[in-house]
Amino acid sequence: MGSRHGRPEMRKNRNAWLLRTLLLAAFVLPLLVARSASGQDEVNLSVQARVSPRIPIAFKPFVPREGTAFDAAVQDTVNQVLMRDLSFSGVFAVRDLSIPARIGADEGSPVLTESDGDTTYVFMDAAGEVDLELLRKLSVQVMVSGTYEVSGPRVEISVRLTDLGTRRTIMEKGYAAFDLTLRRIVHLMADDIVFQLTGDRGTAQTRVVFISQRSGAPELYISDYDGFNVRQLTRDGARKYSPNWSPDGTKIAYTSYRDGPHELYILDLQSGETGKVPFGGRTVLSPRWSPDGRHLILSLVTEGVSRLYISTLDGSGLIPLATGYGINVSPSWSPRGDQVVYMSDRLTQKHLYVINIDGSNDHRITFEGGYNGSPAWSPRGDRIAYVGGDLAQGRRGGPRRVFNIYTCDVNGSNLVKLTGVRGPEGDNVNPTWSPDGLHILFSSDRARSGEYQIYRMSWNGDDVHPVITEGNNRQPSWGPRPE
Repeated sequence: MGSRHGRPEMRKNRNAWLLRTLLLAAFVLPLLVARSASGQDEVNLSVQARVSPRIPIAFKPFVPREGTAFDAAVQDTVNQVLMRDLSFSGVFAVRDLSIPARIGADEGSPVLTESDGDTTYVFMDAAGEVDLELLRKLSVQVMVSGTYEVSGPRVEISVRLTDLGTRRTIMEKGYAAFDLTLRRIVHLMADDIVFQLTGDRGTAQTRVVFISQRSGAPELYISDYDGFNVRQLTRDGARKYSPNWSPDGTKIAYTSYRDGPHELYILDLQSGETGKVPFGGRTVLSPRWSPDGRHLILSLVTEGVSRLYISTLDGSGLIPLATGYGINVSPSWSPRGDQVVYMSDRLTQKHLYVINIDGSNDHRITFEGGYNGSPAWSPRGDRIAYVGGDLAQGRRGGPRRVFNIYTCDVNGSNLVKLTGVRGPEGDNVNPTWSPDGLHILFSSDRARSGEYQIYRMSWNGDDVHPVITEGNNRQPSWGPRPE
């Protein structure tokens, strides 16, 4: 292996092959199953914490404050956005009180079920009064309700949380918004409710950066976490790859062909300015911010080899990390910043490896399949999402790889397939975790082959929803919670 590395006549061909392979990895990443004999030494939170039952809450639609005018647009926005945010939070089982429910004996309420079958229950009367006793019998713990008042462009909103066991108010808080900020303020309300009832910060105020070709050229775009308020960030027409948020949410690192092949750029969202980080003309791949925001880990291609380095933000200081033969790309930091997972083909096939940031304990964690990559370490520290290339029969009868998303423990054990479980769902790539580790965004061409859209799913593969559907959209990066 050492002699192969040293042959000058192979370097030019090796470089061309390497770049073709890496471009493929940027879009359609790696493989399948994983297991390891080594023990799992560092797990910040157990998987058991993920499967806690959702808190049953009731949502009473917001209405105009007494004596004020009804505004259909404001009311619909508040109710629809807040209801969606609470449902998508992953921590609540939300019951919309405006919709009658059919409740059967298998839902734990036999006393409310007639002997001849299910019964339809109406939770609110014509005057909007809620049957709190019925909700209590259905084990609903908290009711969310509120009012709004419109005065010109200003909207004042009041939200109340009621403990249905004691009938006491848990929280009552007011918010002020304007037409253009209404959705953002409702997202803030949702996060406040999550924090009040769980002690953990919500993710409804987060944003997503992604690459889209909706304008023709691949450009960077940003949106709210739910796909609304899409805004274009770049307009230079050059190919772009691997956008990644800084931990404070103020900057985005990415690579681009703007001035040369795969150079590193950092976009400042506050000033709108983009700066290039020089690395002597070397190809830069898959930059990722460290959890403390002071460094980047990235791949540099030299002499046909892609090596991992930890770099200062201006590129002036480079610390070698994984510098062996072959492709070493797609790094992802552990939440504590003491380890990195990445993809390497050092043994011909592409698999995932974990290494300490001091270069020690570099070990492989996936062992099945021939193509595993695009790892993303969960913010909770207990799981790694990645893309596996499953072998399937192609249209012409030959084998082809279908890419699906998997998760595993940080030592490669406890593999779970998240996409393509019930049959082919196109290619599913580019997983990125929500800041709370409860959801994953990914790109998929399940709706139309070759045209990628961005979807969201729960950490266990449930509740898949389209998020970004206009144009060809790839490589999402889920941003941090606002400071």
